[in-house]
Amino acid sequence: MKSALKLPLELRLVIPLSAVLVAGCSASGDSGNPGAASRTPTATASAGIPGCAPECLSGGSDPGSLPAGPHRTSHFFNGQLTMTFTGRWESHEDQPVEFSVAPEGSWDLHRVLFWSDLVPVGKDRKRAAGVPSTAPKLVAWLRSRPNLRVSEPRSGTIGTDALPAQVVDIAVSGKAVNEASDCPARACADFLTWPNSGDNVYGIAEPAVLRLYLSDVGYGGRTHLFAIGIEGRDQADLKAFLPDAEKLIAGADAPVSPTPS
Repeated sequence: MKSALKLPLELRLVIPLSAVLVAGCSASGDSGNPGAASRTPTATASAGIPGCAPECLSGGSDPGSLPAGPHRTSHFFNGQLTMTFTGRWESHEDQPVEFSVAPEGSWDLHRVLFWSDLVPVGKDRKRAAGVPSTAPKLVAWLRSRPNLRVSEPRSGTIGTDALPAQVVDIAVSGKAVNEASDCPARACADFLTWPNSGDNVYGIAEPAVLRLYLSDVGYGGRTHLFAIGIEGRDQADLKAFLPDAEKLIAGADAPVSPTPS
């Protein structure tokens, strides 16, 4: 198990390699589905992504330092997400619900996070009821959270296939009431989790900013919500990191197709 990173984002990394790995602002409890391993499809280049993913997948790895050039995930999207790094990057999470990377030496500053099937959570860390897993509905819900400041959604694209996406910037509201007992700033807000994540949640602390891409996609005969987050320690850090992050996102590829929202 990896220890918590002491960041303004207050990220928590919980890494039992036989179960689901989860990063978030606050994390506790059991992560993963102990019964998932018996029904885990083998991740191969020809297997595609089963429609039951990520719920029916398990396992994970810490890829470590990643050289310049092409890279394929081992667990995220059943090992079917590819991208090309310019220069050296690093990753410490490759799991069914998340693959995250940062330029080497910058893991404590900013990251790019690829996510599958995000689940909205309220300040009680419970799943928000009545929020369909689609890009427009999740954006509307995020904008309704009083502790968050969420920009107007704008159009964007993901990957070499230019998957249509809604893009928003998320920060903690200046009037937010703190939601985390271990918050390193004036206020933290938790708002996302993943399938099979137990009590683990994701959130941010002032003055962090998360740029979130949300795209409704299909694979394995089912619809899913594909998301990518770009973290910045603050607005200036996000702006400086965006060129590298957006180049990585634009070159990503996976066997998914856009679906109507």
